[in-house]
Amino acid sequence: MVYLIIGIILIFAIVASLQNTFTAKKKVLLEKIREAWGKPKDEYFPLERIGRYASLDTPAESYQLSKQTLYDIDFFGLFAFVDRTLSKPGQQILFKKLIHPLKMEENLASQNEKVDLFTSDVSLRETVQQELRRLGSNDAYFITSLMQDKLLERPSWYKFLPTSMVAVVLLLLFATNFSVLLIFLIIPLTLNMFIHYWNKNNTFQFMRSFPQLSLLIEVSANLQRVNIGIDNKGISEDINQLKPFQWKMKLLGLVNEGGIKDDLNQMGSYLMELLKAFFLIEVFTLFHLTRELETKKDLIFNLFHFVGELDVAISIASLRAGEAKTCRPEFVPSAKELHLKNVYHPLVKNCVKNDLSVNGKSMLITGSNMSGKSTFLRTIILNSILAQTLDTCFADEFRTPKLRQFSSILIDDNLFAGTSYYFEEVMVMGTLIKEVNSTDQNLFILDEVFKGTNTIERIASAKAILSYLNRNNNIVIVSTHDIELSAMLSQEFDLYHFTDSIENGKLHFDFKMKAGPLTTRNAIKLLEISDYPADIIDEATRLSKSLTESTIAKKD
Repeated sequence: MVYLIIGIILIFAIVASLQNTFTAKKKVLLEKIREAWGKPKDEYFPLERIGRYASLDTPAESYQLSKQTLYDIDFFGLFAFVDRTLSKPGQQILFKKLIHPLKMEENLASQNEKVDLFTSDVSLRETVQQELRRLGSNDAYFITSLMQDKLLERPSWYKFLPTSMVAVVLLLLFATNFSVLLIFLIIPLTLNMFIHYWNKNNTFQFMRSFPQLSLLIEVSANLQRVNIGIDNKGISEDINQLKPFQWKMKLLGLVNEGGIKDDLNQMGSYLMELLKAFFLIEVFTLFHLTRELETKKDLIFNLFHFVGELDVAISIASLRAGEAKTCRPEFVPSAKELHLKNVYHPLVKNCVKNDLSVNGKSMLITGSNMSGKSTFLRTIILNSILAQTLDTCFADEFRTPKLRQFSSILIDDNLFAGTSYYFEEVMVMGTLIKEVNSTDQNLFILDEVFKGTNTIERIASAKAILSYLNRNNNIVIVSTHDIELSAMLSQEFDLYHFTDSIENGKLHFDFKMKAGPLTTRNAIKLLEISDYPADIIDEATRLSKSLTESTIAKKD
C-alpha cells in the first residue's frame, strides 16, 4: 500500500513538473512575440526558398514586377524591412503579394478586415501568433513543393510489384507444408529488399515537406477552432480530407517534428524495417500517398493560404505599429493624378520627407548628383507598390489611382553578354514602351534617360520617348541633368528640382524638392572645393559661360 501511494505521488510530481515546464516555455515564447512586435526581423532571409511559392503561378488579377524594377527599388532590402511574419507560409505569401501588386480593391478590403481585427484584439492576435510560430522552421518552405502537378514519377516496372508481392505471400503460405519453398523466397525477398532501399532516395525527397504538411494540417485545425471572427468556409472540410495523410506518413518513418528516422540505427526498429522491406510497405505507401496528394493539391493550397493570410495580416498590423510613420492610401479613379504628403523612404535613415502633386501633367525633376533625385524616385515607386499590396504607405497622405509600376533607375552594362550600357538602356526602355497602350494605367519612373550616349541624340531621343510614355493617363516621373529637356517638355511635364549649395567650403544638400526649373549649377564649384588646379577651374568656368551664352543666343 505504501509503495502504491509513493507511486501515485511520483506520477503526480512528474505530471506537475511537465506542466510547469510547458507553461514556462509558453511564457518565454509569448515574451519573444511581444518583444518582436512592431520591429523588423533580425535574421537571415533565404530569398530563393522564400520566392518558391511566388514562382508557382501568377494570379489573374495581378501582374508581376519586372526584374529591373525589383533591382531599382532594392526589393529584397524592402522585403526584409516590411516582413514581420512568424510562419514560412506567411512569409512566402507576403513575398508573392509584393511582386504581384493587386489591382482589386476587394482583396485589400478583406485583408484590412483581418489587420484591424488583430490590431484591436491583442489576446486573439497573440493566440494566433503562438500557433503560427510552429510553422517557423525552414523546412516549412518546402510545403510549396507539394503543390506541383507531379510529385513522384512511377517507374515503368512499378506495375509488376503487386505480382511480386502475391508470389511472396503464396510462397510463405505453402512453405508451412513444403519447407523447401523457403529457398525460392530468397529471390523475391532480395529483390524487395533492394527496391525498399532504392526507394529511400524517393522518401528523402519528402523528409521536409511531408512532416511540415502534417504540421500545417494541425495548425490549421487549431486556428479553425479559435474564434477569429472571419468567414473560413470550407477549411474544416479541407482539414478532414487531409487528415488521413497524417497516419499514412508514419508508415514512411517520418515524424511530426520534421525529421526522418534513421531506420538502420534505431534500436528496436529492425523487425519493422524487415517487414516493411519484405512487403514493400514503404514503397506502396509513398507512391500511393504522392498520387493522392496530387489530386488534393488544391486542399493544401487552401490551408496554406488560410494560415499564410492570417500571418500576413498580423505582419501588416506589426508594420503599422512600428516607429516608422505610415498611412493607408486613398484610391481615386483612373486619372493623371497623384498626391503625396510627407512621403519618405523607409530604408533611408532620417530620410527627408517630401510632398508631390501630379495633376494633369507628368513630372520632370532636375538637380545635381547626390541631391536626392534617385532616392525620391525610389520612394515614389516603392510606396506605390506597398499601397496596392499592403494598403500601407510611408507618408502622411497617399492619394493614387490603381497603377502598374515600371522603372528604369539602375542599369549596368552587361559585360558577360557583350552589350553596352546604351544598348541595355535601349532594351529596358523598349519594354516600357510596349506597356504604353495597356488598358491599365501605368506609372513610369525613370532616372536619366539614355545617359549612355552623346548629348544631342540623348536629348532628342529622351524627348520623343518621354512624350510617348506620357500618352493616355500614364504618369511619368523622370529625373535628368539635361536642362534642355525642361523647355522641350514644359507643355506635358511640370518642372521640379533639387538644389545643393556650398557652405563653409563643403557641399550641402537639403534633399527637398522644389517647384520650377533648376537655375543654379555647382559642378565647377565642387571641383574648386576639391582642390583641383586653378588652371582647370578657370578654363572650365570660361567654357561654361561661353557655352551658356551660345545656347541662349540660339534660343533667341
